[in-house]
Amino acid sequence: MEQFIEIYIKNLVRDAISHTLSGLELQHDRKTYVIGNWKMNNMVAEAAEFFHDLKSNKNVSVVICPPTQLLYPAHLLIKQSGKPIALGSQNVHWADQGAYTGETSTSMLLDVGCEYVIIGHSERRQYAGEDDQLVNKKVKQALKTGLTPIICIGETLEEKNSRQTERVLTTQLFGALKDVSSSEVIIAYEPVWAIGTGQSATADSAQQTHAYIRSVLKQILGPQAVGISILYGGSANESNAADYCVMPDIDGVLVGGASLKAQSFDGIINVFAKGEKSK
Repeated sequence: MEQFIEIYIKNLVRDAISHTLSGLELQHDRKTYVIGNWKMNNMVAEAAEFFHDLKSNKNVSVVICPPTQLLYPAHLLIKQSGKPIALGSQNVHWADQGAYTGETSTSMLLDVGCEYVIIGHSERRQYAGEDDQLVNKKVKQALKTGLTPIICIGETLEEKNSRQTERVLTTQLFGALKDVSSSEVIIAYEPVWAIGTGQSATADSAQQTHAYIRSVLKQILGPQAVGISILYGGSANESNAADYCVMPDIDGVLVGGASLKAQSFDGIINVFAKGEKSK
């Protein structure tokens, strides 16, 4: 079995490299996203200031994912601003409703204006014990109810150093998308070693990994995988956004710390609004 897995992954890597070099899918019209994950930051007053100051850009799909208690205030502030900004949650439960203290259902998220939900973030996997099976249940629930899941995957520093990146990403993708046929998902590649550390993958390295992710998605979902947006996360900011935006398989970024202030977040949005994919 181990030998079979190694051969399988090597074939996917070969396909990914071939795709990157050929650039044959560059003309596919994938959405470009700049998504802000506020994590456990900001209050109502700070959110009001943010949405007032944020300029946004209609050429990029902008999504803000604030803490749960800010979802409805954020919904009202976005509506008041009239700006093309979508709302997302940082987490969701897999059940429709029930005795799940402290949890939030998809219907509740939809009720306060959410369109997207982050699922499987490495911090949830680490601190809340979420595994691929739970991620899969949440993805299915989100798709069933009309929310777009932003599925996070990524390897730790130890896994990277032991050359396990492809194996980890393959396992996470197959786990998250088990028995899923819909392509209405977003994939966010967030190397765990880069999140909040100030380190980030080089644009070329990230492109190779994104191409590999798309090759795995093709195995799972078939030709429709070409239309799935794959975002980079992990210390994405104004300084490195320009390098990422020109890569053919990097369709945007999932931003942490740099999304807390409107000025820095707008800078990233503008980079992707003006950027052109490399050819």
